[in-house]
Amino acid sequence: MAITLGSTAIYSAIHKRREANKNPVRKDRRIVPADCTEPKKFPKDKLGSFVAELNRRRRLMVDGNQQNGGTGVKLKKGRSVMEVEWSCHLEEEAIAALNTTACDMECPRDGPSEIPNGTTGFFDCQYDGKGYEPMGSWLSEMDKNDIYQDPNPEVRVMYGGKNRNYCNLVRYDAYGIGCAEKECSKTRLTFCLTNQP
Repeated sequence: MAITLGSTAIYSAIHKRREANKNPVRKDRRIVPADCTEPKKFPKDKLGSFVAELNRRRRLMVDGNQQNGGTGVKLKKGRSVMEVEWSCHLEEEAIAALNTTACDMECPRDGPSEIPNGTTGFFDCQYDGKGYEPMGSWLSEMDKNDIYQDPNPEVRVMYGGKNRNYCNLVRYDAYGIGCAEKECSKTRLTFCLTNQP
């Protein structure tokens, strides 16, 4: 599957909508979900950091400042990339999918087996006390592993089997994300969905 990474100018439907509503962010500076007033169950304090980190990484790509692994070379600038916003609909689908995953003492090897059509899933399990954020972990794939770039500047960077999480999270046509968390006795499961397959 070919996934195009992105654009020279970022177009933000979120900011246009928020300007029209004259309510860009809440007084407490939290990001407002796109299709609801509050996340359904996802911790409100994490919602903003997940979306902000994702959009920061997308901006690095759009501006041509994203390092291509440890090569010392930057990725080509992205094209036609929109900012990602929280989707309560995707959150509900992530909750339903994560509820099919057992809460065992050990981290499961794989996430939910049934992912809704038209979405891409991202799964993380960590033991209590690990303390890292899954979004940062998924996006950091790009810091460790480079991906092939055609020397022709007109050819877009395409996903080629490396950095699956990074490539799907920053892809130009993904603009919605929703996540679910599940606390178990010794583990915490996180599952996110974006709105593109």
